[in-house]
Amino acid sequence: MVYHIHGSYKIPYHPNGPEEKDNVIEIDFSPPFKRIPMMKGIADHFPDLKFPANDTLGTPEANKFFDKLCADNNVECGAPRTTARLLDKLTGEYIESQCKDPCYITDTP
Repeated sequence: MVYHIHGSYKIPYHPNGPEEKDNVIEIDFSPPFKRIPMMKGIADHFPDLKFPANDTLGTPEANKFFDKLCADNNVECGAPRTTARLLDKLTGEYIESQCKDPCYITDTP
């Protein structure tokens, strides 16, 4: 659709409005879109840590691991600090913040 409308997969984006000419970001809709596995994407930022296995994420130990990871890295998460909410905050901080072009976050636990 982007190519059909604009004649290119790359389009300029003006995050502060079209009148601001100095701040233009190019967004590339070229297929295929980037894919980042959620747990691997977070873990890649902490190569020295061993993350809990996906089949143990419902345990209190996994919750403590992610709670400590958020606290140690100043990733804010209000109550209730469930594992799902902690993972969501880590995803926002370490994965979503790096997605400029279209991107799929895959393999969510």
